[in-house]
Amino acid sequence: MTLTQLRYFYAAGHYQNISQAANALHVAQPTLSIAIQTLEKETGLHLFYRLGKQIVLTEEGHILLAKIAPLLERFQNLDQEIEDMARRKNHIRMAVPLQIGVKLLPALFTDFRQEFPDISFDIVEAGGIEALPMLERGELDISITNYDDNYLPSLRYRSLGKSEICFCTRKTHPLAGKKSVSIEALREEPLVLLNGGFFITRRINEMFQEASVSPKALLYSGQLHTLKLLVKSGVASTFLMRQAVLPEDGICAIPLQPMQKIHTGIITRKNWTVCKDEARFFQFIRKAVTI
Repeated sequence: MTLTQLRYFYAAGHYQNISQAANALHVAQPTLSIAIQTLEKETGLHLFYRLGKQIVLTEEGHILLAKIAPLLERFQNLDQEIEDMARRKNHIRMAVPLQIGVKLLPALFTDFRQEFPDISFDIVEAGGIEALPMLERGELDISITNYDDNYLPSLRYRSLGKSEICFCTRKTHPLAGKKSVSIEALREEPLVLLNGGFFITRRINEMFQEASVSPKALLYSGQLHTLKLLVKSGVASTFLMRQAVLPEDGICAIPLQPMQKIHTGIITRKNWTVCKDEARFFQFIRKAVTI
């Protein structure tokens, strides 16, 4: 008894018509008839009453059909899972937040693509608070992001290290020469901040609350370029991860007192099987994302 025989029998039992079942299976009618006859001979069961091309399930046929239906459904689901695995071997859906993307994305689209031209990406630019639920729902394969411990326990966190949060301001700011700065010293500082989809913003708001200070936020934005432009022009200051501040930005990054760090890592679902291409991608990320 083979899986093909069971599939042929199921189709015949469903349609109870040899022609329709053969058309649905895309096989010749004699092929279907011979397969069913062989199944009956091998099992010793009488599965159909035959009235020309019309066939009717016997009692034994009804019992067997009921038993194999869930098995065939499981095999169909397995086929889909295998197809999905094969498809994602060279296609990765991922989220990268702005601050990590500053350095990672240029390397991804040059060095990595040159080394692994067959691997393609769907990339969402999103902070961890937005990206991790998408990962949990199966809408993404990977998120490379900053995160807090145990934000979503259903996910697996592969640490790349801890990133330092800095106060970022124009080079002519009175605090620009300081070795560090406290939240209390920033109670009157006009700020432009990343929006609520980023863990850094959540951490900064917690620090202000602990200091019993309300941040003077002029703007919340999802655009890193906008924040840097406003800081450089002297409109306001902001908070960014140290690695997000580049020499060409023309702004300075000052450590906070006490020093504040946040995890950076590669995040997947716990039950996610990492294929060969993704493993190579993880190795590339560890080299590209220096903390």
